[in-house]
Amino acid sequence: MKFERLREIREEHNLTQKQIAKILNVERSTYAGWETGKDTIPLRRLNKLSDYYKVSIDYLTGLSNATSKYRVIDLDAKVVGKNLRILRKMHNLVQKDIFISLNTTSSTYSAYETGKVLIKTDFLYAIAKKYHVSIDELLGKKN
Repeated sequence: MKFERLREIREEHNLTQKQIAKILNVERSTYAGWETGKDTIPLRRLNKLSDYYKVSIDYLTGLSNATSKYRVIDLDAKVVGKNLRILRKMHNLVQKDIFISLNTTSSTYSAYETGKVLIKTDFLYAIAKKYHVSIDELLGKKN
């Protein structure tokens, strides 16, 4: 999954891939894979970039063009799970509706909703796009 703004915002800040990789505590090649879309950046690393650049995750992922306000938080799988459950119920869906649309298993999605596991970035992005909701809201970062 390629998020164009990862490269754009890095270049706007006159930083190299090596410098950002050091901030994220990963190899430059790992960061390069995220920037080119070869690999999907893990949610915790995306959150760290959001905090570093002082922009929302919605902005970094291209879901919003506004660099709206957000809170600096440590991601909590239980909070995210609760917010996923609320979103699902607001849309009168059952878990099956969501895990099928994400092409994953019921046990995987259930682990996200119960907060046992932090949802993967690509799944969270797909949910945000499909249901027109803010990733930052789902993560509890929105003010």
